[in-house]
Amino acid sequence: MNLYKLHDKPKSLHGYEERNNTVPELIKNHIKSGKPVNAQQLKNIVSNPELAYLYAKDVIKGRFPEGEKAIGSNPYFAYDYAKTIIKGRFPEGEKAFASNLYYAYHYAKSIIKGRFPEGEKTITSDPEFAYLYAKDIIKGRFPEGEKTIASDPYYAYLYAKNVIKGRFPEGEKAITSDPRYKKSYQDLLNK
Repeated sequence: MNLYKLHDKPKSLHGYEERNNTVPELIKNHIKSGKPVNAQQLKNIVSNPELAYLYAKDVIKGRFPEGEKAIGSNPYFAYDYAKTIIKGRFPEGEKAFASNLYYAYHYAKSIIKGRFPEGEKTITSDPEFAYLYAKDIIKGRFPEGEKTIASDPYYAYLYAKNVIKGRFPEGEKAITSDPRYKKSYQDLLNK
C-alpha cells in the first residue's frame, strides 16, 4: 500500500524522495513498467524474494544470480523461478522446498521428475502427499510414508489399490473403519 497517497502533503513526509527506491510495492510497479532500475532499487530487489523473481522474469527474462539467494528463501517464488526461468533444478531453493509439503512434492514431480530425498520427511507427514509421492514419483512402495498413509482410510485404500496392487496390512484398520472403502478393499483382495 502506498501510504504517501493518503497524505495531504506527501512531499513533506520523511522518505518521500526515496520512496521509489525503498518501498517494495513501488519498486514492484517500477519493475512491471519495464523501466530501468537504479542502484538503490537494485540493492532492494536483490534482497527481496518477490522483487528478485519479478526482476528475473520481467526485466532480465532469464537467470538473476545476484537475486537467487533471496528467491531461494521463498518456496513459491523459488518454484516458479525453477519452473519458468531455470527450467530445472534450483539448489538455492531446495531447503525451502524441503520444508514445504506442497512444494516438496511438486518440485519432485515437475522439476526433478524423480525422488527428492531432502523433502521426503516433510512429504511423509501427510497421507495424501505421501500416497501421491509413492504413486507418481517413486511409482512403487514408499515405506517411509506408509505409517502416515495407513492412518487415512481413503489414502490407505488407494495405496493398496494403485501402488501395492494388493493387501496393505498396515492400512487395514483404517480402511475397514470406513464402510465406503471396506467393501472396495475386500473386492480388491478377492480378485
